[in-house]
Amino acid sequence: MAKTATFESLPREIRTALYRIDEPERFSIQRNRFEAITIVNTHLSRVYKFVRKNKKLVTLLDKEIDNLILLRNKKVAAPAVLNRQPLKQYDMVTYAFVEGEILPGNLLPKHTKLLAETQRKLHLSFERDGRSKLADLNAARALKPIFAKANASEFAPELIKFARSIAKELKAHELSREDITFVHGDAHFWNVVYQQERAVLIDWAEAGWASKYYDIGVTIEAILLEKKAMQRELIRAYLDEYFELDKLNKRDIKLIELHVKLRFLEGMTWHLTESKEDQLLNKVKNAKFVEDMWRKAVRFDLAAAIK
Repeated sequence: MAKTATFESLPREIRTALYRIDEPERFSIQRNRFEAITIVNTHLSRVYKFVRKNKKLVTLLDKEIDNLILLRNKKVAAPAVLNRQPLKQYDMVTYAFVEGEILPGNLLPKHTKLLAETQRKLHLSFERDGRSKLADLNAARALKPIFAKANASEFAPELIKFARSIAKELKAHELSREDITFVHGDAHFWNVVYQQERAVLIDWAEAGWASKYYDIGVTIEAILLEKKAMQRELIRAYLDEYFELDKLNKRDIKLIELHVKLRFLEGMTWHLTESKEDQLLNKVKNAKFVEDMWRKAVRFDLAAAIK
């Protein structure tokens, strides 16, 4: 969350655009970063996203809009894109607001079951299309920052070797295309809105073609951030809904494990997107986080987690 999050702190052109829509007090700032600002108006049931006009960010915005149109055509529940308007320094996109609750830290087994049902339906909707697609969300892409020579000082040689072993194990699976489908790609619980009888995924900028286990790995890694006493029950409920636990075979277990490890490894690269100043300021904290993620990746054992 940004340091300032008041209506008056927003850039002038954004304030002007919003003034034309409704009164300032009806807008709630959900995310306020220099490059992307998200604002909600529940009175109008609208979400307004403002993205800085640079090539990388606009490309991501285009991708998210294309993804949402693709989902609409398949009748998959997701936010609807209502309008796109260019401002001077930002692109402004209006989405329909998705009613419901976001519950990280407060999950119950019924919530992970609902998410599993949503993901299974998503993956089945694109299962046939996936047979002709290459995985664009894959291990090589996720782990590229670890393998880059420019980042060699950030990661121990043993860690790099471990990451290469995970990428190697997953490569044949990704190239086989057997389980390739359209995935959300970032299905942690800040991106899930719970309604009475279903879970709706939001924020589709990271979505793409990948193994269905990629999505499953992201979600299980997110469950491992929940209260420790609940983790086993949450994972069991999730997998029981997606696969039926008694039908979970050795191949499923191996691929889920590898993708959870992949998510841990990918997470240890996120600090590299910070500014050089922030990386230097947080050097000790980041090094500790990398060590922690590496330890979790090495130790993760799905059979033990659901026993």
